Parts: sequence; C-alpha cells; structure tokens
Amino acid sequence: MTAVSRFRLFSRAAAPPPYPSPGFGPPPGPPPGRAGRVPPPRAEPPTDPVGFAPIPPVPVPGRRPPSPPPQAAALPDRAEAAALAAAFAADYLSWDEDDPERRGRVLADYLPDPGSDPARLGWSGSGRQRADFALPGLVRPDGEGRVLVDVRVRVTPYRAVGEHGAEPAGPEPDVAGVPAAAPAPTSRGWRGLGAYWIRISVPVALEGGRLVVDAWEETLGEEPSPAPVAERAEDHALADDDPLGEPVPVAVPGPDPGSGW
Repeated sequence: MTAVSRFRLFSRAAAPPPYPSPGFGPPPGPPPGRAGRVPPPRAEPPTDPVGFAPIPPVPVPGRRPPSPPPQAAALPDRAEAAALAAAFAADYLSWDEDDPERRGRVLADYLPDPGSDPARLGWSGSGRQRADFALPGLVRPDGEGRVLVDVRVRVTPYRAVGEHGAEPAGPEPDVAGVPAAAPAPTSRGWRGLGAYWIRISVPVALEGGRLVVDAWEETLGEEPSPAPVAERAEDHALADDDPLGEPVPVAVPGPDPGSGW
C-alpha cells in the first residue's frame, strides 16, 4: 500500500473569478443553459401613496348638489382692535353740553352707520365730562368677524358753578391729527371734580375691510332720559366704589349720563 498525503484527497477549491464592483461593468449574464429565457420585467401600475381617491357623489335628479360649507368671517387684528376700542372709549365718555356737535363729528368716524344724531350716542345731551386716559385689556371673539375689547377709562366729571354757554368759536389750531371729543380741561361756569375709572366693553368689527365700532344696538335704541339735576352730585359713582368692577357693554341702550356708564 502506498502512503499518500492526507491532504491530497481534499484539494483546495479554485478561487472564484473576480467580479466588478457594484455599479461598474455589465451585470452577470443568465445561468448557463438558460440564455434567452429570462422574462422581461413586468410593468407595475402606479400606486397612490395616500390611498384611493374619494368617490364623487352620484347626482340625484331633482336635488341640488350640496354646497360647500361657508367660511367663517375673519376676525379683526387684536392689536388694531384694542387701539381703536381705546380711542373710541375715550371719545364715547367725553361730552360737553355747550359744544355737542364736536362729539357727534368725532363719533361718526367710528361707526358704520352713525344714525340720525351721533352726538347723542349714549348721552342725554346735558352735563360735561372729559376722558383723558384709556387702557385696553382683554380682547375676546364675539361672533363672526367681531371682537369685544375690555377698556378702562379715566374720566373727570364737571359740576356747573355758574352761567355757562358756548364760547365764541375760533379758528381750529394747526395740529397734526384728528379732533377728539374731550372738551378743554377748563371752561367758564364749570368746575372739575375728582377723576374716576370706568370700565366698558367695546365691540369692534370688520366692515368692508375697515375697522368700525359695532354700536348698532345703541343707535337703534330710544333716546336716554336726562338725569335729574339733584343727582348730578353723585356723578360716576361705581358700584361699591370698585374701579375694577365688571365691564359695562357699550351696546346697552339708555346709559345714565350722571353716572358715566
């Protein structure tokens, strides 16, 4: 018996032929004996990544197709609404029976429909009061296209101390800006009293792309009755003397001019 090497029965396998790196050179051909039998790639139909398209509604004879839901009206910008409400509150709480036309001209610029006499909006036409400071606060939605602005206003009431009347009108001063409803700090026949804080809610809406004060409830209300002369000594007394009480909506008809509400 001839001795052989133990490894000669298990020869080393031949090294595989080198393949090109991925992306270089032609791909390997089909297996031997199956050349020309590779089926062509099957075309796949395009798929919708978000699912199936909605099925359109079937029209019913004699029935109108459903209309799209109405879009909600845009709300006024909060900062612009607060600025307009503060200016209106100061003019709304200012009046002078010796010059009521000034108040009417000023308030007409805020309202979409000033009504027959904007000078009497929320005022009986008697007395004198000056608002000199307004602070806007909370702005909250109040229906479509309308917001309510909480405003605190500092007002100075006046008491008649003698004969008074309309002073001779002079030429308007050359001042940049628009007039305000607040009367002059001093006037013949009137004495200023201590100031008070009054809190009101001003409705602001968009009307034709313009910010306006929606005070239609007051403009359509009855004319407020004038306060008795004997009650003018208690002008602007707030409930329990609380300057931070609940706001009084400006759209409530018939405010009491003696109390400043």
